[in-house]
Amino acid sequence: MQKGKIKALLFIIAFLAVMATAITLLLNMERERKAVESLGYDPYTVTAAPTLAPTVTPMPVSTIMPTPVPPTPAPTLPPTPAPTPTPVPTPTPVPVGQAIGSGSFKSETGTPLNVRADWTAELLDANRVKVKVAVYLESYSLNIIASQNALHVSVGDDYVTANTPAVDLDDNTAIHSSLLNTTEHTLQLAGGEGGSFPVQVQYLFRGTYFNQPIDTIECGGMIQLAR
Repeated sequence: MQKGKIKALLFIIAFLAVMATAITLLLNMERERKAVESLGYDPYTVTAAPTLAPTVTPMPVSTIMPTPVPPTPAPTLPPTPAPTPTPVPTPTPVPVGQAIGSGSFKSETGTPLNVRADWTAELLDANRVKVKVAVYLESYSLNIIASQNALHVSVGDDYVTANTPAVDLDDNTAIHSSLLNTTEHTLQLAGGEGGSFPVQVQYLFRGTYFNQPIDTIECGGMIQLAR
């Protein structure tokens, strides 16, 4: 009985010694782990060294330089001749005053008293002509006073009113021509052109001749002009 208690006691002591040893080992390992953590690496972890790729030395490449090509010379162009200036035609001077037409118109009153209009045309400039109309009163003996605006003459679109002088004639042996007035008219007519223009003459007589009352004496017609 006494031996059994002794064995039990020894077993307990041995178990406690084993447990103490195990606890001491665990404590030592814990302290080592903390120390490793403070150092930043684990001595129990095996780290494989990285495998370095082999260094490849490039083979030298031979460079072939191209043969320089000489530049192609630019073609030499013949000099461009200066353009010949176009001659400017010299305008022909206008012969100012040159006559280009003339004529006459006469009334037919049925009495010896009539109006005659003598006209002449001449160059005025490059685009115009001037027409003069001389108006005569034809009659035997005649006695009239001067009148204002008694003569009306138009050539084309140009219209003129003129005064007439007094006439005092006592000869019945021949027809006399008494100048009433001369009018001037400007017409548009460019070089190389031609045209027709109406002429109208009206004289306000307002009297009696050879016992025949005459109020107005008229004459006129068309004139042809070209230059």
